Amino acid sequence: MKAEEFIISKDDSIKNRLQRIFLIISIAIVLLMSLFSLVYFYYFTKNEATNLIRNKIQLADVFMESKKSETLRTAESIASDRSIQIGIDLGSASKLTEYLMPIVKKEGGYYVTIFDTAGNILSDIGKSDSDLFNGRKQITAEEQVLLQESLKDRKIIDSVSLTNGFHYPFPAYIAAVPIKRNDEMIGIVMVRFVFTENIDFFVRLSRNLNSDIAVYAEAEPVIATADMTITLEHYNNITRLKKDTEQIALAGSGLNEYRCIFSTNGEPVAVVHVYLSSLPYIATFGMAALIYVLIAICIIIAVSITVLRVSATILNPLGKLLEGVNIVRGGNLRHEINVQEQDEIGRLSNAFNEMRSLLNDKIFTIEEMNRGLEKKVEDRTKTIEVLNNKMKHYLSPQLYASIVGGDQEVTTKKHSRKKLTIFFSDIVDFTATTESMEAEDLSSLLNSYLDNMSVIAEKYGGTIDKFVGDAIMVFFGDPKFTSDKDHAMRAVMMAMGMIERLAELRVEWAKVGIERPFHARIGINTGYCTIGNFGSETKMDYTIIGNSVNLAARYEASAKPDSILMSYETYMLVRDDIECAQAGEYSLKGIAHQVKAFSPIRVKNVERKIEVIKLLNEHEIAFPSQIIDVEKLSTEEKRSLLLNIKTVFDKIKTKNH
Repeated sequence: MKAEEFIISKDDSIKNRLQRIFLIISIAIVLLMSLFSLVYFYYFTKNEATNLIRNKIQLADVFMESKKSETLRTAESIASDRSIQIGIDLGSASKLTEYLMPIVKKEGGYYVTIFDTAGNILSDIGKSDSDLFNGRKQITAEEQVLLQESLKDRKIIDSVSLTNGFHYPFPAYIAAVPIKRNDEMIGIVMVRFVFTENIDFFVRLSRNLNSDIAVYAEAEPVIATADMTITLEHYNNITRLKKDTEQIALAGSGLNEYRCIFSTNGEPVAVVHVYLSSLPYIATFGMAALIYVLIAICIIIAVSITVLRVSATILNPLGKLLEGVNIVRGGNLRHEINVQEQDEIGRLSNAFNEMRSLLNDKIFTIEEMNRGLEKKVEDRTKTIEVLNNKMKHYLSPQLYASIVGGDQEVTTKKHSRKKLTIFFSDIVDFTATTESMEAEDLSSLLNSYLDNMSVIAEKYGGTIDKFVGDAIMVFFGDPKFTSDKDHAMRAVMMAMGMIERLAELRVEWAKVGIERPFHARIGINTGYCTIGNFGSETKMDYTIIGNSVNLAARYEASAKPDSILMSYETYMLVRDDIECAQAGEYSLKGIAHQVKAFSPIRVKNVERKIEVIKLLNEHEIAFPSQIIDVEKLSTEEKRSLLLNIKTVFDKIKTKNH
């Protein structure tokens, strides 16, 4: 074949097609990443703005709470002033006014009223041109309530909404403090910090926060450092929800945070509004968008140049490859590869069609060899499966899956610290039982017990650490971790299931002549353990060690037959779902102080189906084969059981007559 026969038109060239595809994909990726970055930056900026405005409203709340406390301190200072006490003794309003004037001027921004013990006004100091006192002839109902509370010898500080004679609202902090001499109340001082009369405080607060502030009463601004408004619907929503609300927009309305001021009895007094312009954020976002566009353009140019050069280095050798394929041509293939494309791949297909006739015999030989190899692999696979099935019986399902899956390293050099829930159980007086039974019967009985307990452990996902004679050790939280609460719940549920199953087994064993059936005791603890492989490089155990393990064993040793003791740590994790009883305090070996122990009673909000005695007909009664622990029955379950027994008793009694 002549060399010119391998010449391919430019439009049919793989090189040109791949270059176009790579360029389109690369540019699309760059544009999508830029768009994603801008969207992410926008939401990041919005989140930062939200946090900032929240911090500002919290800081505003701190300043206003400080002013509220300052109002109370001012009232306490006036109440302890000796001159005020003398003025009250003299009963002279002019003297009290004379004494109060320097104090009010010094403190600034407060209204002060002195009452006698009968609630009558002795002196009233404030701005004469105040909108609050214009038209007021007596104190408001809110002030009267605070006055009556202070007459009970109490210090009062509260947020209230005052009104003047024209019923305009005036949010204020009011402090009422008894005036005493020799522990005897001689009057009341009431100090008011009225928001509308202290615009300077809010101006300073606005400067400290670097934000505009407004205070609304009944949806009307009573204090505002800028032109700020609120709708009546929004105001009502804030006062009803009793929580902060926010309106965040990086364009248009800006950053707004609202907080309601409530009185002690929960009544809304006013709403504080902090506003921050969004112009700095818009400018930052615009600059970021410009930078992203410039970066995207630079990346697209760089990617285009790189794609053109790299694709050329990869695809140019295809022409040389076509020439090399022509060397191995020499016969026809039985199975022809039919490719219609006229590009480089099409030419390669024609060359490979010619090569297949020479490779046919070799392929047949390889296939025969593969059949023999597959047979060997199949035999080896079956052998491995048999060994794996045997190994399953010596490892817990979780550990076996971890080793087979490659998650568990078989080495003694790596250990870890984990918070686990550890379970211990053993059979009460097992030694005495072994002395009264033949070895074969004892082995059968013990294996039956361990098999039933293992089924329950696997049901609740526990990792069976080991069997030591009659003792069982199980832990939860490794190799698979879910949550501390889930581990503790499954451990306690497993223990309760084991106690119930053992009671059923005792009935079954008694039927086959076992005189001393097993009784078990269980201990559970939750805490940190060291977990890993312990032993030598040739023989090791995957187990756990630590004080938490020892403590679980101590709880088990202290438990009564057929009972469960669990630690305070485990109890705190399961108490919301499992009803528990405090089992007392125990002095455990190796523990310097007494520890509390708890025993699970029943799972909350779960109805148990208790089998009862059934009247089949006029002459037959069916008895259940269920073991019932009376101490763990709820009141409703006890009532149901007693009614059933009474029904059967009445039936038998009637038949006897």
